[in-house]
Parts: sequence; structure tokens; C-alpha cells
Amino acid sequence: MTASDRADVWVLLGPHKGDNDQVLALAEALGLPFRAIQMRYRWFAHLPAVLRSVTIAQLQPQVCDQITAPWPSLVIGIGQRSAPVARYIQRASEGRTRTVRLGDPMVSHRLFDLVITTTQYAVRDADNVVRLPIAVTRREIVKPDNDEQLWLERFAQPRRLLVIGGRTSLWRLDPGIVTEAARRLQRRAELEGGSVIAVTSPRTTESLVTAAQDALGTDAVVQDRFPRYAALLHAADEIHVTGDSVSMLSDAVASGKPVGLIPLELDAAGKFVRSVAKLRGRPFRIRDLARFWDGLRSRGLAGSIEHPRCAPMEAAPIDIAVSAVRTVLHQDRNVLVPATAFPALQSAPEALAL
Repeated sequence: MTASDRADVWVLLGPHKGDNDQVLALAEALGLPFRAIQMRYRWFAHLPAVLRSVTIAQLQPQVCDQITAPWPSLVIGIGQRSAPVARYIQRASEGRTRTVRLGDPMVSHRLFDLVITTTQYAVRDADNVVRLPIAVTRREIVKPDNDEQLWLERFAQPRRLLVIGGRTSLWRLDPGIVTEAARRLQRRAELEGGSVIAVTSPRTTESLVTAAQDALGTDAVVQDRFPRYAALLHAADEIHVTGDSVSMLSDAVASGKPVGLIPLELDAAGKFVRSVAKLRGRPFRIRDLARFWDGLRSRGLAGSIEHPRCAPMEAAPIDIAVSAVRTVLHQDRNVLVPATAFPALQSAPEALAL
């Protein structure tokens, strides 16, 4: 189903493409008409989230005008700032609206009907928490069109796709990492045959783009909408992803192609946080990308540049997520979703240590 102004499912979109892709993928997979609302915030938007407020005062007026009755049966969101909005909708509906959060809402899971998360987040195990090995991704298969196919024919098979993200909190992704990854892939192409193509993301800085171009050549680095990212994933024989982006790694794993993970190192802030956590004797509740990487490796879902890996999952994460949401929609308000009803993807500490 597609977005509709009269839908009974609302999807709260934020500023990050990867986050939006996840909530839209879930909404589409439910097969119900949904309404996508782009959240646009005022300068103090993080304050209501931190204070666990139930409000829409942090939204710009034109967005507030869209948050009105008739209220939906379900609201799906992701990210800390939209959590107060989802709770406002639920309260305004007098409890009729069910709330589903993806990722880490940064507040107690008990404030929502369902939290669908992945292994890098320090969300506690609970009956209304479902933990997936990768983020939810769209089901659609996008094959290259005629123009894209002509472009791809310039690159010999097997095609090794290098997916480059950007800087993320507490982790270092500098040009040297991109240069080294590109050169290692080029060496494999020279020894084993084939070619290397790189694709950037909205977060990729100019210095990272330059590093990829210097190593691979300008023609082999895709920066715009042609060829399409999904078409490149389909055409690739291997996919190698910088470790900053859980959504891009999830796309790669979901493609069923061999995946190479390019791990990052902690930056100065990350090292400081780790040191303080050791001194205080307990970890902080923060995202731990290394835990996500370890989960992929332990399940055989990702390997290295020299040895990319792929492995089947017990169940598609999107199917697990859809089943959990449908259960929430049809359950009694006083009955929690039994997490054990879904494939075993549980177990996380109360907080994670970098």
C-alpha cells in the first residue's frame, strides 16, 4: 500500500534517510494504507524528548496542523525527537492509537506498545521488545533499467560495490579508511578479475569522495541518483560497507550477496567515553556499533574485504517486524506481546560499554 491522507496508519518521518527508509519499509510491508508526516522541529526539539514530555510543542506550526483527529490506529516512528509526538497522539486518542518505535527511543520501552530494535542499541529485553539482527529493509528488487545497464557494462564482473557512509557519533571515518578499503578491493580485482564501483551517501564528506576518486577514478564513484543505489545493490556481486551505517549494512545483508564489513575505530570522544565508563564502573546507555558488527560476523552475515560472507537468516527481519506489529494491533491493551513468539533475536545488556 502507498501513502494516503486518509490512512489509519501514520508514519513519522525525520531528517535521516536511513531512518525514514526503515519506517517506510515497515509501513509498506504491513499492506495497509498509511500517511507519512515529515517532522519539522523547532530549535528546542531535543528537550521534550530528554524530559519524557508528551507534547507537539517542539514541532513547527505547519506540522502541528497535521497532528489532529481523526486519530490513527497505529503510529510508527523512529528517533528520539518524535517519541513525544507519538505519545501525544496516543494520549489524544484516549489510548486507542498503538505506538510502534524502531531503533532506540532513548526512554523506557514501557511507554510504547512495541519497540523493534537492533543489536547496537541498549534497549532492555522485555515482552514488548523485538530485537532483529539487521534493520528492516524494503522488499522491492530494483533491477537496472536500460541506461543503468549500459553504464554498468563498463565495469567487468564480478563487480565489487564499495558503499561509503560518513562521520557518526564516537567513531572515526577518515579518508585513509576509504583509501585503504578501495585499494584492497582494487588488488582483489587485479588478482581475481572484475571491477570496483563506489557509491556515496548523503553523509559522505567531500574528503571521503575525493579519497574514493583518487583510488578508483572519478567514473567509478557514484555521487548522484544515477545509477540508483538499489540498482547498484542488485547488480553487485559483492557489497562492502563502511561500518558507520546500520541501514546500509542491513541493505547489503538483505540483498543476499556476500558482504564485507569495513570496521571503524573510536574517535577521541569515543575513547573518552570509554575511559569514563571504566572509571565510573558501569557503562553508558549509548549506541555500540561494535556490538552490531559482532552480531553480523557471529551469524555469518558479513565478513571482511578479502573474505566477504553471506548466510541465510532463520526468518526475514521484515516478516518478524510485521508479525509483531499485527499482534499489537489486534491484542488486548492489557496483554503484552510475547517476544518469545518471534524468532530468537533477544538478549542485550541494560547498557552497553564502548
